Amino acid sequence: MYEIILVLNILWELALDHAALLIGLSGIWAVLMLLALRRGARAWRAALPGALLAGLVLGVLAFFTVPAATLSSLSELRYWVDWANLVGIAGGVAAVGVAFAWPLLALRTPARVGALGGARAAAH
Repeated sequence: MYEIILVLNILWELALDHAALLIGLSGIWAVLMLLALRRGARAWRAALPGALLAGLVLGVLAFFTVPAATLSSLSELRYWVDWANLVGIAGGVAAVGVAFAWPLLALRTPARVGALGGARAAAH
């Protein structure tokens, strides 16, 4: 239990150290969400597979690159907490990837033309 509390404390301290970056990214994400929410459910549904794929790719990349970025390696992960941390970090990177990719891809989805064709689209 001590290891888990230690990890949470380290994460909190890292968040405090990078508060400006986290606040800035949160603002960018909020703007993306507001813009993408106007696209409708069809755009969100169409964008989900691509967003999940982007998250999966980023998560796998994070799994293999985070140890090297911290001057470590996969062979040095001997304790279950080390593996849990690495999986958690990779999962977090994947989740952030999905959170940013989904609204971005929803914004790229073409606007839907209704049953009335161009007349309906022009009326809006």
